[in-house]
Amino acid sequence: MRIIPKLVCLFASLLLGAGMAQDVVDPQEATADAPSAGRPKTEAVPILTGYATFVSSFSPGEQQLSPTVAPILLIPFGDKWLIEAEGEFEGDYMHTTGEPWEREWEKGVEYVQVDYLANKYLTVVGGRFLTPFGIYNERLHPSWIKNLQTMPLIMPLEEGSGNGIQFRGGVRLGDDVNFNYATYFSAASAVRAFKASRAAGFRTALFFPRKRVEVGVSYQRTLQDENFNTVGIDFTWQPKAQPFDFRAEYANSELFGQGYWLEGAYRLRRVPFARKFFRRSQVIARVEQYFVPEMGMGGGGERELPESDTTRFTVGWNYYFRDDLKLAVAGGRSFSTDGDRNVESIGLAYRFTIPLAGGK
Repeated sequence: MRIIPKLVCLFASLLLGAGMAQDVVDPQEATADAPSAGRPKTEAVPILTGYATFVSSFSPGEQQLSPTVAPILLIPFGDKWLIEAEGEFEGDYMHTTGEPWEREWEKGVEYVQVDYLANKYLTVVGGRFLTPFGIYNERLHPSWIKNLQTMPLIMPLEEGSGNGIQFRGGVRLGDDVNFNYATYFSAASAVRAFKASRAAGFRTALFFPRKRVEVGVSYQRTLQDENFNTVGIDFTWQPKAQPFDFRAEYANSELFGQGYWLEGAYRLRRVPFARKFFRRSQVIARVEQYFVPEMGMGGGGERELPESDTTRFTVGWNYYFRDDLKLAVAGGRSFSTDGDRNVESIGLAYRFTIPLAGGK
């Protein structure tokens, strides 16, 4: 088959072409223009960053190849403004035993937004943005960030992107507690690259820096076709004493069902032998369930939810060749009334950062 060599060559060329990549710069850091004590004033510069992945998934009788390229552009101007944009080009090559390969490429705009830093408590966002519901959609969906390349079953319950306006920020409530918030309104759009539902909602959270714990609550009201509510709870814990990362989410939609996922990841830095190998390794385990609604849309239509109640267990291993390049291997088994099946995957994820202008 000629498809696989072409895709591998494409992915390899992306890795080589972006060899000058450095560490990813946080958008807020990119806008920082005030000098710190004892340091000269720095100039914020435009940055092209993003990621590329190539993932192969296997289940009985089916094979899937998924190359993805997602460039991200950051353009700061002045002391308070930042333009952010991310495009996504995703291929889907499906093969069923005894059938010819099916191939499809999709392109879309994840977000294109203007951020105005009004003050230390408020940022105003306008344009197309990632919906601030839960933690996965906004924080974890890039392939070089998420621990497992397979997204959680309940991910379609969280609207991917919205078109409108958003207000977000945070405030310190005490020595060991910070409050952060994001509230938004999205207008409906049927344009292919800018699809969105008419909706309004918010996410609020309490973060405890000493314990490195965050607990968040999300709410969304969809305001088109059928009006319905979606609520969610999320939890994050990253203890200082151990290289451990625990995350969990629960979401409940009146129309599309409910579910949760629990995920733990551990960096093997403390293994006393083969230290060079294990310090670059990470093991992951996730358990998740999805329950179809008693009355509503089983399968979620375009949202690609399971057609029946589903339980899935997944374990994985990541190996970081460098901070910007990792190998991801995972295997799992799902259980549902439609039949149980195993799913295995292997992939590469690469992130890049290229300054587009010189700074001083």
